[in-house]
Amino acid sequence: MDEKKTICKVSVLCAAYNHEDYLRQTLDSFLAQKTDFPFEVLINDDASTDTTADIIREYAEKHPDIIRPFYQEENLYSRRINLYDTVFFPAARGEYIALCEGDDYWNDPEKLQLQVNWLDIHPDYSACVHNSIGCFEDQPDKVLFAQDGDRDIPFEQVIQGMSHAYHTSSILARREFILDPPDYRNVAYEQGYFTDYAVGVRLGLSGKVRFLDRCMSVYRIGSNPSAWSKGVGQDYRKLKRFVSGEIAMLKTLKLHPLTPEQEAAVDQVLLEREYELLYIEGRVDEMVKPPYDKIHQSMGRGRVVSTELKRRMPHLHRLYRRHRGYED
Repeated sequence: MDEKKTICKVSVLCAAYNHEDYLRQTLDSFLAQKTDFPFEVLINDDASTDTTADIIREYAEKHPDIIRPFYQEENLYSRRINLYDTVFFPAARGEYIALCEGDDYWNDPEKLQLQVNWLDIHPDYSACVHNSIGCFEDQPDKVLFAQDGDRDIPFEQVIQGMSHAYHTSSILARREFILDPPDYRNVAYEQGYFTDYAVGVRLGLSGKVRFLDRCMSVYRIGSNPSAWSKGVGQDYRKLKRFVSGEIAMLKTLKLHPLTPEQEAAVDQVLLEREYELLYIEGRVDEMVKPPYDKIHQSMGRGRVVSTELKRRMPHLHRLYRRHRGYED
């Protein structure tokens, strides 16, 4: 890595869109970090319709040595242009990359220092992550992951999905594993509009991932109503595209060299996602047959009974799906 690329230790990548209610807290949490190394904050406003861009300008003027702003005249996301590939990745100068969106924030001023300390002396680790707090509207805050102490996160846990391992706002990773995305990450974005899952898989395959059992970031759940992921569980088309994207990503991943244990873990998750897609699409006859029958039985008595009723009354099932606007 040349000298130009090492003028800071960490590049923090922050995507912002209509985050005026949260962004000050986010930026303040970056600036509050106590480190013995320089870091930079790359923040992009994706043509927000509120005062997000004004807030970024204010902070960039006060902290030009840390905050590097980018402003879009047209919304990249609506044009399906990947912000990270086109804006952040070419500009990031840090040895390590940290991620935090403009509505999340860090709640521990030692976060970056602790993570850098670990990675500096453990070259066989691809990333260091930590526990986080989930903040959802009017509900009480909750710790997202079981507090079982500091530990390594196995690939078998990561492949189940990011919600099973760590939140994206906790990631500090070696730049080469973030800035050079694999093909399955590109498939995830193109077909499912997500990248977090693929990033986690890449980190899990590239080295060990250390989990610090200390809550050092806050994830605001559902804070942005315009986000594609908002309400995905209740939106048939969004959910179908998301799960289909996961399946496409996993199939692409299987083309890469994997250990027998990793391949078995990928195959199991792929089978579970395919079963989920059958359920979404109402293909009830296929759900109860091999290779999905064991997964179906594990879903509980309620799912088993409702599926059998749908199989026995296919006409009513079709009418119901048509009434709800589901595609057949």
